[in-house]
Amino acid sequence: MLIADALKADPTALMSYLCEAATRLRAMTQGSQHAHWHSSLTVSSATPLNPLANSDWQQWPIAPLNAKGHIAWPRGLQALWLCQQITVPEALEGFHLAGLSLRLGLTWWAEAVKVYVNGECVQEGDLFDYFARIPLSDRVTPGDTFTIAIHLLSPGHDDGALVCSDMIYETDSTASPEPGFIADELTVLQTYAAKLAPEKLPVMAAAIAPLDWSTVSQRESFQAELAALRQRLLPFSSWIKQRRIACVGHAHLDLAWLWPVEDTWRAAERTFQSVLALQTSFPELTYTHSSPALFEWLEIHRPDLFHQVQQAVAAGSWAIDAGLWVEPELNIIGGESLARQILYGQRYSQSRFGQVSAIAWLPDSFGFSWQLPQMLIQGGIQCFATQKLRWNDTTTFPHNLFQWEGLDGTQILSL
Repeated sequence: MLIADALKADPTALMSYLCEAATRLRAMTQGSQHAHWHSSLTVSSATPLNPLANSDWQQWPIAPLNAKGHIAWPRGLQALWLCQQITVPEALEGFHLAGLSLRLGLTWWAEAVKVYVNGECVQEGDLFDYFARIPLSDRVTPGDTFTIAIHLLSPGHDDGALVCSDMIYETDSTASPEPGFIADELTVLQTYAAKLAPEKLPVMAAAIAPLDWSTVSQRESFQAELAALRQRLLPFSSWIKQRRIACVGHAHLDLAWLWPVEDTWRAAERTFQSVLALQTSFPELTYTHSSPALFEWLEIHRPDLFHQVQQAVAAGSWAIDAGLWVEPELNIIGGESLARQILYGQRYSQSRFGQVSAIAWLPDSFGFSWQLPQMLIQGGIQCFATQKLRWNDTTTFPHNLFQWEGLDGTQILSL
């Protein structure tokens, strides 16, 4: 208890101690590859040639990182190739990796993306499908090599970026998870305790203190140390499980921003196909979407896919949080326009999905009229939800869950 007692009087040092423990564990099975990409700007091509057919890419310069740590290149559908060869090391930070699975984690901001592993295209993406965890091996052996190539087109309206690229080593053992998994457990527990019960943080530090870091290079011994750590943290289990967090999948789609509307329809089609496929593999996945305008397009142009969405809604695995026809601008439109947004949205939801929407989900509108509570309630909507109010960096919005009172005194549950 000596470490915990010493840190108890210094909350900053206590938080640093817990963060450093999680960071140290995470580095044993996860590492960034971002500083090792060879890069070449090329002529834009919808069907890129694979540069792995020859070894010229090894002569390309290493891609520089910008101030955000991203690999960036100019806007305007400019093409960029990134290539590197990844070799599995014996160990990371002393922790031996043999037998673990390996994934490549990628996040990008690009109009179109193709990812090649050893010459084979294994993943495609775009502005909406913008991250991936690509399996490289189910069971690695030190010295295994993987040659990765990524072809990216920058958005027409914005500079492109490869945001991050990480190697992630994992095990499927629930009894003996890898250090990175335990780092995530510690991070969740620390974040939860810091917000709801900061007096528990010293107890958490005391549980970490006996961990014998000197055994890292002896994998079985260190896994036993980690198992003992989890056992010491087990008393937190019933406390943290007093609350339940429900996660609902969502993919925000701007109907028209800085790209042609046709791109929005294609993105919606791909997104809905992807969600339905994921729900086949993960039946517990619940998804929600707004904007009946998207569903009307789907109904007219992709009726088979629309019918699958209707079936998912009827089964309870797909929610239609679509109280308005689109996610509109809400500062300058008139009252009649706003009333018709609600009227047409609710009318469509009732006629196609058998129910009106109880939620006005408006995540990306830039401001909200004071008359909204009255009009939403009159339109059969019971809850207003957004995330845009968290964007302020100067005037911080003071409420999370609250009753918003409109001009006429009407109140609506808001978050």
